[in-house]
Amino acid sequence: MRMGVAAISLLCSMSAFAEIEQIDSVCDFSTILESDGKVEAAFRFVNHTGNDISIEQVRTTCGCTATRFARTPIHNGDTAVVEVQFNPSGRPGKFEKKAYATFLPSRNRLVMTVRGKVVASEATAVSRYPESVAALRFKHRTAIFGQIDKGKTQAVTLDGYNATTDTISVAFPSLPPHITAVPVPSIVPPGDQVSIVLKYDTSKKNAWGLNCDTITIATTQSGRRLADFLEASAVIVDAPDTLSPALAPRVGLSSRHVDFGTLSRNGAPCRRQLVLTNTGEKPLEIRSIASFSPAVKATSGISTINKGESAVVEIEANVAAIADAWLDTEIKIYTNAPSSRCITVQYTGLNVNSGIAQPPSVNPYFKPKARRRILSVQEYVEGILKGNVTILSKAVTLVESSIPEHQALAQEVIEKCLPYTGNSRRIGITGVPGAGKSTSIDVFGLHVLKRGGKLAVLAIDPSSERTKGSILGDKTRMEKLSVHPDAFIRPSPSAGSLGGVARKTRETIVLCEAAGYDNIFVETVGVGQSETAVHSMVDFFLLIQLAGTGDELQGIKRGIMEMADGIVINKADGDNIDRAKLAQAEFRNALHLFPLPPSGIAPEVLTYSGYFEIGIDEVWQMIDRYFDAVKKSGYFERKRHEQEKYWMYESINDQLKANFYNDPVIEDMLKAKEQLVLGSRQSSFIAARDVLDYYFNKKS
Repeated sequence: MRMGVAAISLLCSMSAFAEIEQIDSVCDFSTILESDGKVEAAFRFVNHTGNDISIEQVRTTCGCTATRFARTPIHNGDTAVVEVQFNPSGRPGKFEKKAYATFLPSRNRLVMTVRGKVVASEATAVSRYPESVAALRFKHRTAIFGQIDKGKTQAVTLDGYNATTDTISVAFPSLPPHITAVPVPSIVPPGDQVSIVLKYDTSKKNAWGLNCDTITIATTQSGRRLADFLEASAVIVDAPDTLSPALAPRVGLSSRHVDFGTLSRNGAPCRRQLVLTNTGEKPLEIRSIASFSPAVKATSGISTINKGESAVVEIEANVAAIADAWLDTEIKIYTNAPSSRCITVQYTGLNVNSGIAQPPSVNPYFKPKARRRILSVQEYVEGILKGNVTILSKAVTLVESSIPEHQALAQEVIEKCLPYTGNSRRIGITGVPGAGKSTSIDVFGLHVLKRGGKLAVLAIDPSSERTKGSILGDKTRMEKLSVHPDAFIRPSPSAGSLGGVARKTRETIVLCEAAGYDNIFVETVGVGQSETAVHSMVDFFLLIQLAGTGDELQGIKRGIMEMADGIVINKADGDNIDRAKLAQAEFRNALHLFPLPPSGIAPEVLTYSGYFEIGIDEVWQMIDRYFDAVKKSGYFERKRHEQEKYWMYESINDQLKANFYNDPVIEDMLKAKEQLVLGSRQSSFIAARDVLDYYFNKKS
């Protein structure tokens, strides 16, 4: 470790606080090697206040800076020392860090500064600046300008670093006419950073859509000249029209999906057509048509479409150029219509060897029935409030739909149902696969309905990671409950949701409460200790266990055990009673090692038999005691408020993810980056970082 003294302030200047003399204020380490490790500077202060003082705290502005000082009293006339330590690891280039010391009782605050320049080790240069370009290293090789309106100029910066021991000069001997590049600085000393400021002038580029350019960069080091290249990409679109929407051109498209059907590898090229219609007032210009697959060409013989007229886009698939069995890619159509400057059309097809003629996939004698009318928001709300099970089921289907129109309609229905919710007892039931959750719910549900009221069971079934499908068979195990007039059972697919709880279960609970169901069971997938999301939407979390599934050590593992408000051991019957009692004792011992949950009520451990209906009353008495206690303490309301806040943030996360992937520029960038990664021209991590950097810079 290298030591330094803050020697710039050699003249013992008095600080702004005349009672405390700051002898040292700045320490300049000059040039340090990253491999030398941490460096320290000592800053001295003299007490002239006439009383004892002490240092309350020393705050730094960066995690790379640490401090060390004594909290003992500083008598009048004594000197105190604060040591400031800087860690250069992974921080090449110039630095200036500050630390702030606060004294008691005056609350005076004095500033200490350390600065210098770090010469990076080779390992840091490679990790921070992974791209080697000529004699320099860069964070990115590609300058991503994103979407630029025609006629405008946009600038981006590429950050580089001189990782050598020589001074390097930077120049650009060859540039496209629409791109300018300026190195700042043009002469880069060893260990210094350089910024390449690139500007893209679309008025000098006669093209539309996604454009990629190569920029030649040359560096000179000790008389040796090296040339390399950087890349630039931009999506050029029409500037927003100054005309009113009523006068602007508008695009009517015959389809956004082209299906080539089954293609034969030995057959002739397959052709399809798209029809573009100008439904606006002003002429519609087709600026450019781009395909993301070399196997597909898209052309149009007409570039200008007048009001009310149409143009045909010819799409041809070259079967011999399709590498895979399944064709699935896109074309982009760029126009001057303000609302459709970039149109995405997907095309698919199945590429197979020549063989016998395939029979029709649809019965030619089949007559499709008329589609059912979609209910209005008011019809949904009125039906739910009346307890109409058919309309409630349709509303749940609407909530689970991924179609944007259905999602918007579902949110309106949920908002109007909110005043009629919150009066139910929400109970989550989980456990390992085979623990008897569905069978137990059948017995628990009948027990609850005997006491009066209505019951809704939301059974979450696991979805396949391969086919994305679900069996939805939990209802078959609830033979008695499924025919009860006051019970509503809704199986739903987990659809890949974390924690075994379907993504829209929270909204489904709201609809069931509005329909008058005052008891709600949420049966989860049962994936074990990682399943905790159900805890964020229920009032009581019941964990069903089996005897012989683990010892006390298994019981004290963190995860689902900490979330449980009650634990029950199922199948405590016949020869298994003794094992169930032993498991009960082991779980009780394990729970003693846990802190009390936020409710302040220690979870109880009981045994029962769902098949023989033994111990059901005791289980439900435990749940009743819990609800009575949390309602008296006020924890019931506090927990529900916390759950509402939790789901607000979950909704924000979902919207942010959807906003990212639905951005048209991001879609284009992902396609281009896929080609670079598949061609081994760029690593997947750098490609992801380029896309994220553009997205965050666009939002800032």
